[in-house]
Amino acid sequence: MQAIFPLTAARVEEWSKRREVLGVLLVGSKSREHGDALSDDDLEVLLTDEAHERLTPAECIEWHAEGEGDARRLIYDVQYTRLSELERKPDSPRDLDHWPYERAAVLFDRDGRAARAVAAAAQMAGEFRRARLRHAYIDAWVASRRAEKTVKRAMEGATRMIVARGAKALSRILFALEWRWVPLDHWLEPELKTLSDETGACELLIKALVHGSPEPLAQALGVLEDSLAAEGLPRADGRAQLFFELIHPSRAAERAVHGLN
Repeated sequence: MQAIFPLTAARVEEWSKRREVLGVLLVGSKSREHGDALSDDDLEVLLTDEAHERLTPAECIEWHAEGEGDARRLIYDVQYTRLSELERKPDSPRDLDHWPYERAAVLFDRDGRAARAVAAAAQMAGEFRRARLRHAYIDAWVASRRAEKTVKRAMEGATRMIVARGAKALSRILFALEWRWVPLDHWLEPELKTLSDETGACELLIKALVHGSPEPLAQALGVLEDSLAAEGLPRADGRAQLFFELIHPSRAAERAVHGLN
């Protein structure tokens, strides 16, 4: 965790004196060591249900900025939410309900519930991970194949869109292999650098996005074949069979959660 601003620390001290505040979390770039000159302190203030219900939607957001014009900078921004809402997030399939808590710093915790909720939200269940790997594998493969055809049809815009979808699926594979959630898009590159990536698949993912080309996607699936086989997924000659299995109507509910949409 990178240090928070003194003004933020003073605000945390103020919150700690309010009985309805059950916890204060630092999430975002500084909690993950990605902070730079543009970074502010991204905070979540965890309230009791009763206190949160008294707030209007506009009152659930707070921020503090300093300076004027080009020198103006945000010091902190705050989302007021319920501790009980965070405690429900382990059951969510959305990366955004988990990724921020992988490295979240608990700045204040009234009774230990905040720290326990953060730890639970950060975890990826084994069954979820297995399903994510299956579907992401097929989605990345299908995207690379479709993009190859779209290139031959000279549709550059459509090609880039399909490649981006394939890269999204590939990112799900890469992070799930390390039991991790996919970051927000604007932190993709620094987060990819935190993966072990002995195969070079992360570099291929970025190459596909930068050049809008499907070839690096196919190459990435190739270099990941052994890792995916170790997870029980088929090698290249068995991908079609898995595709047919996953798109069957009986798997519609699973696809709604794990397939790209």
